[in-house]
Amino acid sequence: MAEFTEPRIHYIHADDGASIASWTLGDGPPLVYLAGGPWSHIELLPAPACRRWYERLSERRMVVRYDQRGTGLSGRDIGDVSLNAQVGDLEAVIDHCGLDRFALFGAADAGPVAIAYAARHPRRVSHLVLWCTWARVADLDMASLSAWRGLLDQDWQLTTETCAHLALGWSGGEIGRQTAERLREAVSPATMRASLSAMIAIDVTALLPRIQAPTLVLHRREISWLPVDAARQVASHIPNARLMVLPGEALAPYVGDATRAVRAIEEFLAERLEAVPIRDVQPDIQAPPIESIHLTGRELDVLRLIASGNTNAEIAAELSISVRTVERHIGNLYGKIDARGRADATAYALTRGLA
Repeated sequence: MAEFTEPRIHYIHADDGASIASWTLGDGPPLVYLAGGPWSHIELLPAPACRRWYERLSERRMVVRYDQRGTGLSGRDIGDVSLNAQVGDLEAVIDHCGLDRFALFGAADAGPVAIAYAARHPRRVSHLVLWCTWARVADLDMASLSAWRGLLDQDWQLTTETCAHLALGWSGGEIGRQTAERLREAVSPATMRASLSAMIAIDVTALLPRIQAPTLVLHRREISWLPVDAARQVASHIPNARLMVLPGEALAPYVGDATRAVRAIEEFLAERLEAVPIRDVQPDIQAPPIESIHLTGRELDVLRLIASGNTNAEIAAELSISVRTVERHIGNLYGKIDARGRADATAYALTRGLA
């Protein structure tokens, strides 16, 4: 297994001058890995589980990974975060590495970038793996996305902590805390806001039928804001794509049953290039209903206002009650939903459609 000790970091310049930081790990057939998310930082991996994920992927191949423009070790003063600019960064990394034919992995909001590249360069992509992604943002739970986006103007720390919860699931724990810290180091509020605005404008649905590479679409079933239908829409429009739905609520592949995810990816990448993929769409198995927790009407009001970034004083003014009464409601609802603070409560509200 390739140990993640001292990654070989290189700096590459895109056509518009943007500086892109990348590393490679392992040897063998190349896998170009687009991690997704505006929190990329190739030098600050958030947990041992994340390092093990890349180590396992690099056992039989060379993994190429880079920070998105404006994040991590890449240049931060970036104005253009459009789809075309991001595809240009990917092209620059591939050219720098001298890759002729390779497997391509795209996760979350990097999925559309991988889709666009595969459609534009069909002869260069041997296999395409899409992880918990979408073709257009309209297929996501827009209420949760809008509520989380609204936090950006209220509380940066709360925004990053909530983002970690949404990416890692409700039980993120220590990994969630580390991820939130990494996020604050990896990106500025202005860049995150610009990235979200660009992401909302992207729609690669029309490019899906043009993909010629064998494609595996992997999705986790219990991600509340990212429904299985989004993955099904992607897989159904790519010729001969496979859809595999795995259990779990974490967007991050290294959280939860990472072994099963790695095995699925390795088995797919090991297939002969001339083999014709067989559509293997699993039936949609609905996630079990969320446990019903009884919150009073006033507690729900307070929870929604917390999720919107309001302070206790602002909640008191909005509801025409005293700050002490607000504190009492917060204490009661925290006990009912097992929240340790505002980040937990906000994530609880967003993942259950209460915000």
